[in-house]
Amino acid sequence: MLNNMTASGDALVLQCNDSGNFIKHPPGIWQGVCVDVIDLGLVWTEFQGQRKLVRKLKLVFETEHIGEDGKRGIVTKNFTASLHPKSKLAGFVGQWRGRPVAPGENVDLKKLLGACCTLVLSHQQSLSGRTYVSIDAVSKATKKVVPSGTYDPAAMRQRIAEWAAKDAATAAEPRPGIPAHVPAPMPAAPAPVPTKSAAATPPPADDIPFDPEVGF
Repeated sequence: MLNNMTASGDALVLQCNDSGNFIKHPPGIWQGVCVDVIDLGLVWTEFQGQRKLVRKLKLVFETEHIGEDGKRGIVTKNFTASLHPKSKLAGFVGQWRGRPVAPGENVDLKKLLGACCTLVLSHQQSLSGRTYVSIDAVSKATKKVVPSGTYDPAAMRQRIAEWAAKDAATAAEPRPGIPAHVPAPMPAAPAPVPTKSAAATPPPADDIPFDPEVGF
């Protein structure tokens, strides 16, 4: 975002300020818990100059990190909705539970809600120069993390809808090498919006012996 304009004689000076200057989740190894699984619907993807519609989903995790606002840290990761042996989602689920997804196996993604894990996070830079938090690896948890209940699934879906609308507007602009008849990205498929985090009311952690095994 360009702002803070100053003028001196014939000179016009603009200062570039990043409007997304918020405190990002610190990198490192963190214990976390899955608090949401969001169906993003059909999303346009581009690889080696080819564009196609692919169904995507987003996993949302709450970590033990406490931010300046007093709330727990939230990190997310998007996947193609496929458990093909070579898919990133199959590899992620296999690392999380400690055994690979077997050919023909069905995984109920709803069972990810409330499942604890160990996350390896890093700060990466996008092509536009923005820094974002990347979930680089996952494994079994070493302790139980109880969701705080402050995660707002409705607010997350609203932000996703706003991002999708912005991406659709950008994709509608003429682009070199892409036929003009290519349609804009389809909006995310509506998903049920729970009144509060799906994993917000588990029994107190101290009342249940910690079991690193996950139920999916």
